[in-house]
Amino acid sequence: MLRCRPSFWLWGLLPLVFVTVMALFGVRGQIERDLGDRTAAILQEKGLSWALVNFVGRDAVLEGLSFSRDERDSALRTIENVWGVSNVIDKSNLIASPETYTWSARKGEEKIKISGHIPNREDRRAILGFVKAAMPELKLSDKMVLAGGSPQRQVWLGSVSFALLQLGQLKSGTVSLAGTDLIITGEAKTTAAYRNLKTALYTQLPTGMKLKAESVSPPVVKPFSWRVKYTGSVISLTGYVPGEDVHNQILVRTRNLFRGVKVVDAMELASGAPEAWLWAVTASLTQLHRLQSGRINMKDTTIVFEGIAVDKMTADDVMASIHNGLPASYNSTEKVDVSKTQ
Repeated sequence: MLRCRPSFWLWGLLPLVFVTVMALFGVRGQIERDLGDRTAAILQEKGLSWALVNFVGRDAVLEGLSFSRDERDSALRTIENVWGVSNVIDKSNLIASPETYTWSARKGEEKIKISGHIPNREDRRAILGFVKAAMPELKLSDKMVLAGGSPQRQVWLGSVSFALLQLGQLKSGTVSLAGTDLIITGEAKTTAAYRNLKTALYTQLPTGMKLKAESVSPPVVKPFSWRVKYTGSVISLTGYVPGEDVHNQILVRTRNLFRGVKVVDAMELASGAPEAWLWAVTASLTQLHRLQSGRINMKDTTIVFEGIAVDKMTADDVMASIHNGLPASYNSTEKVDVSKTQ
């Protein structure tokens, strides 16, 4: 008589169950490895190497430290679009965002120091590469730190690039960003650089960028020279003026004094004018217009005044007026002859 012995059946089923379980886990492991390899490759290709992904079956678990919310969202979308992924679980963390996202660059005669916040390593490399290419003669100090919370990436990078371009126009100075608000201070390399920089700041700001404050001065020149040549029909002005407002004041004064005379303006902007400079210029022009022709040559606080007067009385009065009408700190040499045609 045959007897049913369950224990024998159990021992017979155990190998079958073991084989089945191993097969299932082997297939699952293969799926997880395949999804993991393909996902990692796509993330690397898109510059999202910070993103670490583990798979539980077809469910992806995102971990790692992202440097901005845009980067995190991009990683999530990338993983969701990988063929075969079922769900994405976000366990990533954002690097702490500063209250105000700040960045700055300070340029000296031999060194440029960059500091502040940077969204990711890729942007750091891009900024450092730009600086080395644009200002290779300067030693570079990189004090930037990774931080989340940056403005939209392309807007922020555009603002940084624009700021660095303007810094390159300065002999020395600083550019700083609070978000995408720009503050710039310093001394321009040349008059042309000064004009280019001013034009860029007020007419060529990138989209999304704002000029919060600027204090850029023209280049300092020594000696500070200014010259006038008057022929009777043409008056030419050359040399340096300390600012646009002063430049315009001189032109207005010249045109009012020398009506009907052609004015040739070749003056350049520069810093370094002595005190009471505009007073000395105005006094000299006022006397020059009383002559038939003449020259003014100013170098710092020294003035050489020459000309031709219609008569001796005018000549003597012009010389006395120049001598007595200048600021006390100025020295003058006057030579006004009488016209030979009189």
